[in-house]
Amino acid sequence: MLDALIPLNQFRLVDTREPDAAREEIGRIFCPHFLDPLARRAEGFHARHNHARGNGYSVNFVSYGSAVEIDPGALSRFFLLQIPLKGQALVRCGTMLTEAEAGTRASLLSPTLPTRMTWSDGCEKLILLIDREVMEAQFASLTHRPLGTVEFETGIDLASPAGRALLRHAELTLSAAEDPASAPPAYLTLLRDGLTTLLLSGFAHSGSSILNRPQPMPAPAAVRRAEEFIEAHAGEAIAMADIAAAAGVPLRSLQEAFKRARGMTLSEAVLATRLDHFHERLKSPPPGASVADIAFECGFGHLGRAAAAYQARFGEAPSRTLRQHR
Repeated sequence: MLDALIPLNQFRLVDTREPDAAREEIGRIFCPHFLDPLARRAEGFHARHNHARGNGYSVNFVSYGSAVEIDPGALSRFFLLQIPLKGQALVRCGTMLTEAEAGTRASLLSPTLPTRMTWSDGCEKLILLIDREVMEAQFASLTHRPLGTVEFETGIDLASPAGRALLRHAELTLSAAEDPASAPPAYLTLLRDGLTTLLLSGFAHSGSSILNRPQPMPAPAAVRRAEEFIEAHAGEAIAMADIAAAAGVPLRSLQEAFKRARGMTLSEAVLATRLDHFHERLKSPPPGASVADIAFECGFGHLGRAAAAYQARFGEAPSRTLRQHR
């Protein structure tokens, strides 16, 4: 479960007990909206918004203290994945109504559907904002068919397999946002693309029927082109869409062909290549370089996970490899 402490507290943008100030300041971060405390004289109202911006997305913590009604209309420019950390919220998006609750159910707002929400007293949310063009581009990469408008069903069951995977991914994204100095662009790009792919493949939306159609298998040459691209760019901030573009086939087709031909996913192939680069660099280290320096240079965003993967692959800790080749 996500940390009960206040997330992103070092990225505080809004901290006010004045509803008018909260409406204006949070509106500048998200979009203009109506915000009305439900308690008389706004008793207990305390708006907080912590915000960390990424490439095509942002990670946010939002709370209002007391119960509030929020009406942003259509979001227009972005999707909002709202995961309650405490309390409940009644969320209407278009004609769909869902009761979001900490630990059981989240909500996903689509930019083209009008939204209205009532947050309970003490409700706190982790909110992942995804730029609309990023989501639509990922759909086009997966299918080689631009959909234009993607509209999701609003409710997210966090107890389902896809919901549990989404919650784990949200935890990773939050962790990277909390410590941006330790997360290189390559890792942040994988997090962003993993989030959009998980949402598009794991939850119902207006393009699900297109995405779920059987895809023709690309020729083995496409798999080889993908491998050549991964080898050449593994340390960079490459997206899965970049690999598919280099291979010349839809991302979903490439994912299926790669799994069949190599017995691993594209993400696993990127990890394996980065581990190989990590291993070679540790055996020929630059003067004074640390394990962390080399790991981040090879595209890893979390030293602990990189070290665990290295241990599993090569049978020793990366620090031992480095010591042996100093």
